[in-house]
Amino acid sequence: MNLLRALATVSSMTFLSRVLGYARDFFIARMFGAGLATDAFFVAFRIPNLLRRLFAEGAFSQAFVPILSEYRNRQSPEDTRTLVDCVATLLGLALVVAAALGVAAAPFIVT
Repeated sequence: MNLLRALATVSSMTFLSRVLGYARDFFIARMFGAGLATDAFFVAFRIPNLLRRLFAEGAFSQAFVPILSEYRNRQSPEDTRTLVDCVATLLGLALVVAAALGVAAAPFIVT
């Protein structure tokens, strides 16, 4: 039952994120209209959105949740917590490395 609650939480937060993204785009279009400022805004978000699609949108959770469920059924809560901590640490490190590479390569990417 806990897994179902976690799934509902993630799904509802994803839905809320989509609705808020639509509201953001609506207000940007309403405030700025079609012009250079709006084009610059959307171009600036192209690379982060690509990275979000590659790394965050479901690929990891689709692979990790079944493994975590099986691990949780077979191991102790302490071992499960250790697994989650290790995976979160690795993901955090990957995020820091990707961000550092993005900052370092930004001048080349922009041109």
